[in-house]
Amino acid sequence: TQNEEQLMNRLVLKQLMEKLPEKDREIIVRRYFENQTQTRIAEDLNISQVQVSRLEKKILREMRERLTS
Repeated sequence: TQNEEQLMNRLVLKQLMEKLPEKDREIIVRRYFENQTQTRIAEDLNISQVQVSRLEKKILREMRERLTS
């Protein structure tokens, strides 16, 4: 059922998130769960928006790779 699928997705996401380094996890949580902009995150982490964008792409790619391995 749809509820079971949603539960499984949450469990898989939780496992993937737990394996992330703290800074990576913070970026993903702030972007996708707290809906913060890359610019806002960059200001708080004292890095550029471009760096946040690159990090976000790298983190998501690594999470996808873990899913398929």
